[in-house]
Amino acid sequence: MIPPRTIRRGGIGRRRLRAGFTLVEVVVSTVIVGIVMTAVVSVMLIACRGIGVGAHRAEAVGDATEALQQIILDLGLARTFTERTATAATFTVPDRNGDGQAETIRYAWSGTPGDALTRQCNGGAAVVIARDVHRFNLEYLLKTVTSEEDDEENGEDIAG
Repeated sequence: MIPPRTIRRGGIGRRRLRAGFTLVEVVVSTVIVGIVMTAVVSVMLIACRGIGVGAHRAEAVGDATEALQQIILDLGLARTFTERTATAATFTVPDRNGDGQAETIRYAWSGTPGDALTRQCNGGAAVVIARDVHRFNLEYLLKTVTSEEDDEENGEDIAG
């Protein structure tokens, strides 16, 4: 322990000063530490909320990507359409389950933001492939296939 220092003032008497903090210094430092801690806690809360939103958004993007890949795969094999709207499509694809029959696939969204996008195969139960969908719009490029184009695709010579 450091002994108290003795100083002379004006040569008249001696006073002893103690080493330490005054009450005012302690109160001021406590207030400053409180302000700094409040700022740190606020930053941490904002960061945690941001991480949660980012993780949710990344998961949603991943789900949307998987759903889009499935739709592209199915539409790439589509032979005939029985329903073509902005929010739904029903079409047939070649046999996938080995029963010798073409498969009928339907993609649908209600059009209400926040509802799910579903996929239905052969009239079975609709399966959710993307949740919390806010926009989904199908556009169609229509092409009329003539018998000559069919024959060319099959490798037949039309000229005779």
